[in-house]
Amino acid sequence: MAVRIINAASALSSTDLTTVYTCPANFSATIKEVWVTNIDGTSAADITLKWTDTSASATFDLVSTASVAADSYLRINDANIFLEAGDIFKAQASAANDLTVSLFIEEQIKPAG
Repeated sequence: MAVRIINAASALSSTDLTTVYTCPANFSATIKEVWVTNIDGTSAADITLKWTDTSASATFDLVSTASVAADSYLRINDANIFLEAGDIFKAQASAANDLTVSLFIEEQIKPAG
């Protein structure tokens, strides 16, 4: 199985639930590490992280309203979040324009047939 390493990121410009990464067709993916960075110099902000299992039409919380201090970060190393094709990783901030989310992902191609 061929493997490729990629990054995905999103600056959370609203308080809406935002798609950060969708596993492409013919792939599975393992999110190896997650960084949530608070770029606001004065205020803390909360982060909620979720993933959607599209085959089950269900969304699950990974982190719920965790506070990230001003000019600080939340790091989830060795995350090992496994996604199948079409599954989605999402993030939601309590304040617009305060948080960024970065993912470090290992994608595995699943040959057709």
